[in-house]
Amino acid sequence: MLSDAIGWTGSVAFAVCGLPQAWDCIKTRTAKGISPGFIGLWFVGEVCYVVSILMKYGWVNWMMFNYISNIVSIVIIGYFAILDTRRARGEVTEDIV
Repeated sequence: MLSDAIGWTGSVAFAVCGLPQAWDCIKTRTAKGISPGFIGLWFVGEVCYVVSILMKYGWVNWMMFNYISNIVSIVIIGYFAILDTRRARGEVTEDIV
């Protein structure tokens, strides 16, 4: 029982850990200070987890919430990181969104 509570707490924390950073990127319209390597490795890790869970359990699994929520955060943060790169190159002079 205690191990289940600890597991659920960790899973929820992991599922929402990227949301504050994604929200900050939305508010500030930038992802400055976030390493592209970090974003890329985080994305690859989450996709590998999703594929692994799909192969083992299918879509009907509570762990999918965890990984899908992190992928949403990664996409938001990655979007602003790409936008920052394009701004630095002079390709974008104003926000797209």
